[in-house]
Amino acid sequence: MPSRKLLTAIAAPAVLTLASVAPALGGTQAGTASAAPAKAASSQAPRPNLVFVMADDLGWADLSSGLPNGGYANDYNETPQLDRLAAEGQSFTEAYASVQCSPTRTALHTGQYATRPTNNTYAVSGIAGLPSDPLLGAPHGRPEDGRSAVPVGYPTVGETLQGAGYATGYSGKFHVAGSAAEIVASHGFDENWGGSQNSHATYYFATNDQFNDSVSPSLDQFAADYTQDYVDENIAPYSHGVSDAQLDALVGTDKHVTDAQTDAAIDFIDRSKDEPFFAFVSEFAPHFPVNDAQARSDLLAKYRAKAPGSAPAKPSYAALTEAVDQSVARIVDYLETTPDPRNGGKPLADNTLVIFTSDNGGEEDPIDAGAYNGPLREDKGFMYEGGVRVPWIVWSGGSDLVRGGGRTNETIVNSTDLYTTLASYAQAELPAGVPLDGVDLKPAFSKGTTINRDHFHHVPGYVRFGGQVQSRPFSSVRDGRWKLYYEYTDGSFELYDLKADLGETTDLAADRPGQVHRLGQKLIAWLDETDAPLATLRQGQPPRVIEDVSGETYANGTITRRRGETITVTAGQPVPFVLPRP
Repeated sequence: MPSRKLLTAIAAPAVLTLASVAPALGGTQAGTASAAPAKAASSQAPRPNLVFVMADDLGWADLSSGLPNGGYANDYNETPQLDRLAAEGQSFTEAYASVQCSPTRTALHTGQYATRPTNNTYAVSGIAGLPSDPLLGAPHGRPEDGRSAVPVGYPTVGETLQGAGYATGYSGKFHVAGSAAEIVASHGFDENWGGSQNSHATYYFATNDQFNDSVSPSLDQFAADYTQDYVDENIAPYSHGVSDAQLDALVGTDKHVTDAQTDAAIDFIDRSKDEPFFAFVSEFAPHFPVNDAQARSDLLAKYRAKAPGSAPAKPSYAALTEAVDQSVARIVDYLETTPDPRNGGKPLADNTLVIFTSDNGGEEDPIDAGAYNGPLREDKGFMYEGGVRVPWIVWSGGSDLVRGGGRTNETIVNSTDLYTTLASYAQAELPAGVPLDGVDLKPAFSKGTTINRDHFHHVPGYVRFGGQVQSRPFSSVRDGRWKLYYEYTDGSFELYDLKADLGETTDLAADRPGQVHRLGQKLIAWLDETDAPLATLRQGQPPRVIEDVSGETYANGTITRRRGETITVTAGQPVPFVLPRP
């Protein structure tokens, strides 16, 4: 393996602890109880290091391994390092994010569903809709300024780990903050390299050793042009199917943001390895813009010369995706070749948990993106499986942290689970009085246990991209093989058997009213438990009359049981969830 040049470090800001956060928020604890950290026996390894890597807009079927996606391996993109992690680690084939990146990221940091008032992020921007839409989306964003951002003062996963003695570092896209300064001052990270309130990198390369203003200038320390030593040590060892001449041609050219944020992450890990660390590596790629000008030249040349397979072939997208794979390769290589000063000089990898995922379904638009979700229905922004299902891989060099060997697990995973799971591994005390919606996945990661749980999603408004309506107000629940959707614009249900119909092609709602009602009861109970807000009838719309309602309705935070009643919804009133008796 290559030697690694130490990168110049800057002083880290003061560490925040839970004591510096605003008083605990009200509510009941959901999923996992708050408990004092257990004391590890002296014979055990010290508390593990934690590395979380998240690609941006990577599709469910974009990896060349079939393990994370039910066998739908991509035959055009090449991701050898992630394939290796899947083969040695454990893949979760039923993992979910949200319809867009902002709600996913807010859920990761808060451990809460979007329905909680201390989350309240449903899309990248507002969900009110247009004047022509019949419903008005619910208020959206954090209470202090309406941004799609984590509330200042909320005890995030970063702060919880800080309070447990972890060094915390953030590299790459953050998005759900009011400013770059908030990431360190309010959201639990000792250091931040490149993260800000911006939604994506509008240009992937540095110019004159600086990235443009879509990337925080904190990353500019790593923006210097490629040198021969850099290429030989940090790119060549992880390249496949690229000639020496193509690698040498990088020397003297502008640094790609994926390489720069990887430099920052490894530098942070190197400086923090004397204590337990949490590295959150949030890749900018392969989010649009996806075109030849955004791809590193060696990888772009490789894919231009490659014959397409059965998966969609877009050279620039494949090049951005393989660059993310190389980022993971560099981080894992460092972990495997660096002695751990806290663990008797064994490799850092032996006591480090690595998680890889994406922030939402891939965007399949061939002009702007180029992702592939395989057989799943629709893509980013849509309520169906293609919009929300993501790859999820866990790996460690230590078998006590991850039960691996290429195992796949059908546990339903949600973004809210990261908080409770990392806190469990870190033996960190959860914030008292804060409702956390995540499940502790440590038994699944470390033992291969399948955890039975339901998954919910709720968007009380409109999700649009480029003027197109992707999702109207909806709620959904996943329970085992079944998934139920409810659309508020017309009060309709859709039911799919995902085991028999992964592509959601056959709506079974009319044929299985009993199943609709069973799942509907779970969904209405969850809406009530989380006090989910609803869209309202827009001003100027005629009253909506729902006749002969026998069953249950949810609105205004209350479930009402009805017998043959007529409901009239006037402008400004919430449009209820209506669950008829079968």
